[in-house]
Amino acid sequence: MAYQTDSPSFIHAVELLLGESTEADRLFRRSKPLSLLFPAFLYLLVDLPIQIGFSIQQFLAYWLSAIFLYKIVAFISSKESLAYIAMLAYILCQPMAVYGLAILTDGLGWSWMLIGTWMSLKVLSASKPSFYALAILGIFMGLGLFIKESIIITGIFTFFLFLLHPQHTFKAKLVGYSIIGSAFLSTFFIGNYLIDLFWSISIFDWIKFGQSDPPPFSWSRFITQSYHTIDLYWFLFIIGFIKSIYTSKWTHIHYALFLTFLSGWCLLPCVWPYLYDRILFMMAPFMMLWIAIGATHFKAFALPLVLLAGFTNLLVTFFIYKHQVSGLITMSAVSFILLLFLAHFLKDRKRM
Repeated sequence: MAYQTDSPSFIHAVELLLGESTEADRLFRRSKPLSLLFPAFLYLLVDLPIQIGFSIQQFLAYWLSAIFLYKIVAFISSKESLAYIAMLAYILCQPMAVYGLAILTDGLGWSWMLIGTWMSLKVLSASKPSFYALAILGIFMGLGLFIKESIIITGIFTFFLFLLHPQHTFKAKLVGYSIIGSAFLSTFFIGNYLIDLFWSISIFDWIKFGQSDPPPFSWSRFITQSYHTIDLYWFLFIIGFIKSIYTSKWTHIHYALFLTFLSGWCLLPCVWPYLYDRILFMMAPFMMLWIAIGATHFKAFALPLVLLAGFTNLLVTFFIYKHQVSGLITMSAVSFILLLFLAHFLKDRKRM
């Protein structure tokens, strides 16, 4: 139910859709109208307040994200225990738990992104993907742009997954890219045309507005927001990433995951000036496999460490936002590192 800075603009956009406001859509929220339909529908159906409709939408999207993150990691690793730990880490990340349940549309965008990623894995894992399945994938991603820009990360993942797939020929890849791209662009341009026809706005207006008066870029802020995206889970990610390099054979899917999160993190500062943790969180799902691997390094302590890190992240965020307490991020990081050292030395002794 929490209001964020952007919350009133989304509520206002639904009021505009319902004809209950005539004020200008200053932030061009109607350029991505699919995220507004569910709250509008509930308002018309049962007169449910718009903000409650957004909360229900975010709650449903929250658990859809959890389910599909679980399915993705289970598909890649073939280990349900690893998928369970990854899912827990994901839903306890601060942006997911705060912004994913606030009166915003980020949660719906993240769930659409994860469903698209799951579709991409299933479609491109076939020895010979059908034209129909490839077109559906392209249409799905095209529709995602009218929810949230996070679907672009699914597109990046799909690009790398297809490019690195060892069983598809160069010709098959070109044909696949053409089908997905054509379906995506057709969906995007038709949708954008209809939005412009009804409301005289488009996604391009939203992009232009976002670039009109951008905040100055700051490396220190970018690093801070990057850390705050998954907070203490960075340490488990580093452990899991190093461990996976030395102990397991990477497939093309592993490389696609890594290149997606890395390229997204590197390219985003070049194309979008608002580098907040909730924006950077688009790349977080592609790190969860290694976070889970890092946690399982500690054997019986894996689940307690993931839960402790998650709840600590949320408590630190609460005290920073609510009471402006300083030094908590550094203190929690140092404490967690010390705890990881202790768990490392105790993990085998506990088993004995």
